Amino acid sequence: MARSRVPNARLRALVEETGWTQAGLARAVNAVGRESGLRLAYDRTSVAHWLTGSRPADRVVLLVCEALSRRTGRVVVPEEAGFAPVAGRMPEQGSGAGRVPRQRSGTGDRQLAELVRDVAAFTPYRPAATSALAVEEAAPGAGPVTGAAHGSVTFFAQAFLAQGGGFARTTLRTYLSEAVARQLREARGPGRAVLSTEAAQLALLLGRMYADDLQHGAAQRCYLAAWNLAATAGHRESAVIAVRTLSAQAHQLGHREVADAAARAAVRAADGVPCALRAFARAQLAVTAASRGDGRAALRSLLLAEGGVSDPGDGPMRPFETYARGDFEYQRAETLLALGRPQEAVRALEHALTARPPDDRRGTALTRLRLAGVLLSLGRAEESHAQLRIVREDFPTLRSATLTRTADSLTRALTRVTTRRTAPAGR
Repeated sequence: MARSRVPNARLRALVEETGWTQAGLARAVNAVGRESGLRLAYDRTSVAHWLTGSRPADRVVLLVCEALSRRTGRVVVPEEAGFAPVAGRMPEQGSGAGRVPRQRSGTGDRQLAELVRDVAAFTPYRPAATSALAVEEAAPGAGPVTGAAHGSVTFFAQAFLAQGGGFARTTLRTYLSEAVARQLREARGPGRAVLSTEAAQLALLLGRMYADDLQHGAAQRCYLAAWNLAATAGHRESAVIAVRTLSAQAHQLGHREVADAAARAAVRAADGVPCALRAFARAQLAVTAASRGDGRAALRSLLLAEGGVSDPGDGPMRPFETYARGDFEYQRAETLLALGRPQEAVRALEHALTARPPDDRRGTALTRLRLAGVLLSLGRAEESHAQLRIVREDFPTLRSATLTRTADSLTRALTRVTTRRTAPAGR
């Protein structure tokens, strides 16, 4: 005999507390899912089933809890929402919806083990975690990463730029969890700080790979782990990069206030670091300032940042040490677009293309797609199509969910424009 379902009174109480309708909760869950690359289509009927005792999949339970946490302003764990615990880790109840520990407890090798375990299962993006970290101060400065450690960072950075985030991610995870964690367990003295900094930079790269594959919850966990490892090592430069990267992620996902707070924190913490890293932080602040409508601050940030940019011909671009012209011009374009100046953004993106080195295949494809989107918004459909065609023909082997989704979206938009132009006139 089939068991009867038990209505989920706890979930119903939370829905009533938030003031959402059943359709409202469904929309919120879909939105949180999109931040992690999921295309969900829940509606009021789905929520009605949950309220009558149906249990969604584990990853959806985490999305429901994250949506409720944002709405209520406190951490909501599965049990509070009437669901059994799930494999994915949730923040501990009572920690507060805007608080994270200053550092993870335990040694660097344990931090890496936690990181790999955290990203092994689906986890949603949490803007509250970035908000909390944004107000923390970065660690005091330390020396640069050199020798074999720098070689591993360079290798994986080049793999990401050449092939996209889906190419070497599993290899990097394995390298972090096995080789780097073992070296940290055995290291003593100054060498341990160097290894912790290497681990922080590799965690940042792993996060970028996850983000490129639209797994933003996993990416955020990597960035937070990178910040903690950098703080442990006393490496201010890597800590600044981690907070700045968290800002860029929040901005991409539409959390503008979170992004702006993190960008400001990165600029504050960048006092005293090399000029290239100060430029990296200020260029992100230009984007967030433009998004909040402060054009003067945005343009000033760009002006200050440009002095730390490396141009083609200045020598090799070194991961985490130089800020390439192509990346800066892309940020300039994003700033100009937020200020409503698309014609100038086109010129910045064209400049970015000329400055991209041949081995930055992902950056080049991303810039072309961004340029194609801006051109289409200006009514220049043929030029937009030409840029899209170059990406389709020249970069078919890139493994990047971000590029694939952007190209597909642009293709659909161009198709609609073409259809409207060729449709017969009405009677």
